Amino acid sequence: MNSHPRLLRPANYPPGSPGSGMVTVAARNGVQCAVINLQGRTYMPNSDCPFRKADELLLSLPAEVRVRFVDFHAEVTSEKMAMGWHLDGRVSGVIGTHTHIPTADSRILPGGTAYQTDAGMTGPYDSVIGVEKEMIVRRFTNSMPVKMEAAKGMVEFHSVIIDVDEETGLARGIRRHMLRAD
Repeated sequence: MNSHPRLLRPANYPPGSPGSGMVTVAARNGVQCAVINLQGRTYMPNSDCPFRKADELLLSLPAEVRVRFVDFHAEVTSEKMAMGWHLDGRVSGVIGTHTHIPTADSRILPGGTAYQTDAGMTGPYDSVIGVEKEMIVRRFTNSMPVKMEAAKGMVEFHSVIIDVDEETGLARGIRRHMLRAD
């Protein structure tokens, strides 16, 4: 896995974990963009502080890399929102992931950072967060463990599109986006 330089995993995982927590890539127009992945700590596996790790990574970036996106994989809304406010004005966007349900709170924070609490999932949408719904209903009604299987059928791809000023790295706009495939 270390032979794939663009393989992202949370930057606040322990040192020596496969992959990288940040990657810098050139966009189609040649602009350098950094993508940082962090994992929250509330109701999640143990990891280092994502707030301190974000600060450390941002300080390590060359000044010419102005377009900076943060994928914050966290369970609770409050932790995701706190990260958005913590990084406002220092990154182009903070987009939450993990809960699989797209939130309707896309906005530009006062410092110029695009923010959304959760982008939503990519996978079979006629399900319970991607799993066959009957299995999950059974688990909730009888409290017995079940083997979770991916649901079949229509797949949805949820995302956001952020318009970024290349000179400042600040967001000009954000909108939710969804594609369906049968």
